Formats: sequence, structure tokens, C-alpha cells
Amino acid sequence: MKLILPVLHFEWQVLRAVGRSRKPVPGRALRLAPTRRTKDGSFLTALVSRGLLTYATGGEGDPFGATYALTPLGAHAAEYGECETEYVPRAQVPKTRPVKAKRAGRRGSTGPAT
Repeated sequence: MKLILPVLHFEWQVLRAVGRSRKPVPGRALRLAPTRRTKDGSFLTALVSRGLLTYATGGEGDPFGATYALTPLGAHAAEYGECETEYVPRAQVPKTRPVKAKRAGRRGSTGPAT
């Protein structure tokens, strides 16, 4: 089953920057905002794993040293701000109740009962 999901604003900006370029863009140029989230380049690896970008040169080991190009899915996402993804259901985890600890004494008492 396919889902149409919106692309995050920051990801959309990155995709638009790659789409405007005539040749593959280096990863260092795609760090549009110097935030903690973009510090290690994992956002580029995530875009490649989602199928929005592809490596033109380089690879996963050095995300800022690699160059990137748009895939057809990435070009659609850059234009319209949404992309089609495959629905993958998560494994159901059975709900369990936490075990309550037994209390010693009365509430609010700090010493022996009088």
C-alpha cells in the first residue's frame, strides 16, 4: 500500500537546492542551516535511504564529501512538497501493565505511627 506523505520543510529546501543545480551538488553545500541536526550529515543519508537523493560520487562514509543528484521521486518531492512511500506496518508490542511497588507505612508519614 502506498502513502503520500509531506516532506519536512528543511528536506524540501535541500531537495530544491539540488534541483536548481545543473550538476551534482557536494554535501557540504547542502548544509543550509548549521544546526545540531545537520552537524553529522545524517540528514543526507536519510534522504538517500528514502529514495529522494542518490550518490553521484562518494558514498555513505563521508556524507559531506559526496555529491548528490535528485531521483525522479526526489524531483517530484522538490516540486510538490510531498512524496509517495511504501507503508510498512510496525510490529505490535503487547501492552503490559507496570507492576506497582508496595508502599511501606502511611502516606506522608516520616516516623513511627503514634
